[in-house]
Amino acid sequence: MTRLSNTPANSSISSASAPSPLHRLPVNPRRKKVAPDERKRVATACNSCNVRRIKCSGERPCRQCTSAQRECLYPEPVERVTIPRAELESLQRRCASLERQLAATERSDPRLEPGQQAASPPTSSNSTPSSLTGGTPHTVRLGGIDGRMLADPAGTSRYLGETSGATFLDTLKELIVTAAPLAKVLDGDSGRNPAGAAFLGSLGQYQTHDSRPLVLPVAVDPLALPSEAEMSSALSQARYFIQDGNGIFASGGIMFWPFVDIQEILSLASLPGTQGPGEPKRPGPHHRPLALYHASFAFVRMLNIRDPGSAVDGQLGEEYFARARSLLGNLLDRTTYTITDIAVLALMALYLIENNRRDAAYMAISNAMTISVMHGLHKGGSGNEIGVRTFWTVYVLDRWLGCVMGRPPTTPDDAITLPLPREYPGLPSPAGLRAHVELCKISDYIVYSSYRESGLPDLLTNATVRVGKALEMLRTWRANLPPALQLPADPLTLLPVDIFTMAASFGQDPAGLLTGAASFGRDRACWSLHMSYNQLVILAIRPAMLMAVWKAVASIVCDNLPFDMENHPHLEPIRACSDAARRNLRLGRLMRLHSPRQKLLLPDLHNIFNAAIVLIMHQMVFVNLRTQDLDDVGWTIEVFDTEAETGSEYAKDCARVLHDFKYLAQRLRNPIHDPGTKRVLLSDEGALRDLLPSEAASAAVVDGSSSRGSATTNGEAENPGHQVKRGPQLYQRVAAMYQTLSCWWQADYMQFYSTFLS
Repeated sequence: MTRLSNTPANSSISSASAPSPLHRLPVNPRRKKVAPDERKRVATACNSCNVRRIKCSGERPCRQCTSAQRECLYPEPVERVTIPRAELESLQRRCASLERQLAATERSDPRLEPGQQAASPPTSSNSTPSSLTGGTPHTVRLGGIDGRMLADPAGTSRYLGETSGATFLDTLKELIVTAAPLAKVLDGDSGRNPAGAAFLGSLGQYQTHDSRPLVLPVAVDPLALPSEAEMSSALSQARYFIQDGNGIFASGGIMFWPFVDIQEILSLASLPGTQGPGEPKRPGPHHRPLALYHASFAFVRMLNIRDPGSAVDGQLGEEYFARARSLLGNLLDRTTYTITDIAVLALMALYLIENNRRDAAYMAISNAMTISVMHGLHKGGSGNEIGVRTFWTVYVLDRWLGCVMGRPPTTPDDAITLPLPREYPGLPSPAGLRAHVELCKISDYIVYSSYRESGLPDLLTNATVRVGKALEMLRTWRANLPPALQLPADPLTLLPVDIFTMAASFGQDPAGLLTGAASFGRDRACWSLHMSYNQLVILAIRPAMLMAVWKAVASIVCDNLPFDMENHPHLEPIRACSDAARRNLRLGRLMRLHSPRQKLLLPDLHNIFNAAIVLIMHQMVFVNLRTQDLDDVGWTIEVFDTEAETGSEYAKDCARVLHDFKYLAQRLRNPIHDPGTKRVLLSDEGALRDLLPSEAASAAVVDGSSSRGSATTNGEAENPGHQVKRGPQLYQRVAAMYQTLSCWWQADYMQFYSTFLS
């Protein structure tokens, strides 16, 4: 038979169908080991023969590859070393230990002199200190705002997600920690504790009281109530602050609480309890509705903490809170709870929020939502409008806590088919609560789509598209508000610019100057609703603004690449973020002015704190400064300083952050926006020029071009006489800082939303 020749066509077919020689088949596990002198096949076949499972002759090239005109390749010999498993595990543990020590060395405090030991070293930009997390450092994805484990003052770590203010602030601290040497040199401060040190030293931490036990009295009488006058005053004050309509808000309130007439409560408390033989008198099941009022009285106690040093254990309403808990029974036994207990758990969550115990509040509202689902409220199981409104109140608190802490909600929207509240005789208008529910649904989209956390269908779209969609949803929500919930066009233009400073400067009553704010009304619930709207605008755009801050700081050492915010690709959204912050600070001023004893709730303080942080960031990236912005930030600091005098640790922490961040921003602002200042600082005699290592000055390349002048052929700078300062640890870390800043300059503006999707 005539042998077929290897035509080009056959060659192409053979090469196309043959497996890659780099992908070898696994060894047949049934093959037994054979002594070398008894082998009928070679010890190692070439790749082609191995893939085809044919006998290989062992030559180079082998006979099969020669006849088929294939390239004959043999696998590279690999030296195998066999060691006991115990020794392998020991080596792995030692390697992990050395890596941790290296990471701890890299995270050493730049403010300490060489040889000193840092008590609480700040973390690098990629991890949280293991001493704070209690174990392995938490790795942060490069270039993104990731959820992370943050430690409370007691050292207990808790997970806070991407949208959490604490997570954002920790990311901001990482930025400033890296650029801290710049601020220190620009300020000329060589002291041990310069301004801003407390802010930077709190990296990896956040403020909460959840690890501190809530000291409750043991023996309480759940049937004991204040006088009728005290109850009436307390309930009126509570309903004003918890955004319940109560007939005084045109919006109807943005939450609902099933309070009844005080006479019914007094009658209920007078009913006899239960008492067995030889047992003390105990409240009966019919007394459980009293728990809602005890929880509200505990909340009112928190509202009246305004005197210096008054925020101490024993004065926080613990007695009333203990009475409410004793009426409810075991908080972990959800099977004993009824529909009427859901509002009590929600109000207890509000009390815990005001007490800066957000993790405990998260658990309480999760219990309330779970009990609602157990009774079918999410499907309309209550059968009455009070049950419908109570469920939606629990829903908005669950979504608010989830957004503030960056955690998933208890029940997904897809599982809820309950209709929104409707008009009902004897109940307040549902307009405020309906709008609040719709706003919380948008917050769900921002938390789980604008950021990287969820499995929504459009998650694979570009971050710019997702952020734009979130902003469009917010604009549509605001445009469709009913007249009772509309506020004037913009408080920034409606109110006189200096209305509050005039009142402070001339000793006048600010209320007498608020002629331009008369159309804002007195609906505190409506103001809170719009503050939540502005906070969601900030939340959606804040990562892009943070990236602008990173690039602005990076421009300090990139002298031929000046930072120009006006050419920013996302200029308009960032301006919208700043405007939302300004609106929230103006609404905060109005709210504080009209509230009894100028009281702001913790959610209100959370909103104005975030707004002030945004305006400080605005001052870093924009050339022009607004006098009103400076005044608004100063007012915010004054509010937290006043709250801190009561003994509030949360207010003290916020005030310290604002003071230090404002200082650091002022130190970095001039080199960012003043080319002359930066030119002097980067000159041969300038302070920053001494910071830059010679190799960075000559060889660092940004966007393909040298960031400072030319270099000689041997890699040395043209100015060989320039030497980097030695000695202080500050100057030893500058080379790494310079490389980091150069990387920031090249980063994408939307990278903070999602490293993998933008």
